[in-house]
Amino acid sequence: MNDEKGEIYTGNLDLIVTHYKEPWEVGSKFFEMLALQRNIDFDDVSVILVNDGEENALPDFCFDGYPYDVCQISIPKGGVSKARNAGLDHSTADYVMFCDFDDCFSSVFGLYLIFCGIAEDKYDLLRATFSEETMDSDGVMHLVSHDNDVVFVHGKVMRRQWLVDNNLRFHDKLTIHEDGFFNVLVHSLSGDREQRIKHSIYLWAWNPNSVVRKDNSEDYILETYDHLMKQRIALTDEYIKREKAEETLITVIKTVLDSYYDFQQHEWRLPKNKAKFERAERWFCAYLKRFAKFYAQANVNQIGEMAAIARARNITKKTMIMETETLEQWLKHIMNDVRPIPREEQGV
Repeated sequence: MNDEKGEIYTGNLDLIVTHYKEPWEVGSKFFEMLALQRNIDFDDVSVILVNDGEENALPDFCFDGYPYDVCQISIPKGGVSKARNAGLDHSTADYVMFCDFDDCFSSVFGLYLIFCGIAEDKYDLLRATFSEETMDSDGVMHLVSHDNDVVFVHGKVMRRQWLVDNNLRFHDKLTIHEDGFFNVLVHSLSGDREQRIKHSIYLWAWNPNSVVRKDNSEDYILETYDHLMKQRIALTDEYIKREKAEETLITVIKTVLDSYYDFQQHEWRLPKNKAKFERAERWFCAYLKRFAKFYAQANVNQIGEMAAIARARNITKKTMIMETETLEQWLKHIMNDVRPIPREEQGV
């Protein structure tokens, strides 16, 4: 890539974009904003569009006239994780970035900033700030900045061969909360070979029909808690398999604390959510009993420090109630009074 000053940057980039049934009008802004990127050589940029479902391919003429190559592939419908893995397997670029069809770059200098990081040739992970469009209960749109996120796929660029060498892939059995498994794992293994890009380069665009935003639900975690626990089970198992003792312990403690404060949400305690709440308890019980021996290894100070952070993060939520039972009382209730989801039904 050559910028206008003649400086040479090495490396190329594949943007892996997953597509299901969204019409072209939804995704066109991604391709149009990509074409507006400045100070880059488009010969170093390609888009791999992965259709989740062979019947969902878009007409090739949609991509006519863009200054970069678009390769469209289709797979049998299997969910976003399988689609992203298919894109990764198809890629031959030095670096990859996973994008959603209904999002776009938020700056015309987004790719330039990425290639500046690539040029240093010493990073496995580039992690940029990204912006999120969100709508409040009054229908007013707001823009939220995610400055230090390690969970969502947005704004993250990875060295492809490093992913391959370390068998870092999306978990095929996760279709919701799948970002958390992959990105947390990538972040924790990147060590000092990670660079932060402090400028916002990517926009998580508002889409009222997306899984996360549909019906403007305020209890998304409650609605998808089974998927969240599947993700945490998969992530914990992955750390155990990789013999990452510290990461295993931190994941278990964080899951316990996150769940404790989730269960304090007023929305979760409403009579209309009784069945969902009880099932969520069963899923957490399954997690806790599966990894209880690791939680028992944590010392009080470590739990206390992480609990203070988790409580501070949650106490500001308008829907939160004050703790009706201590963490210890709640865990005792889960272990003694709740019937866990059977192992064969956990699916991971």
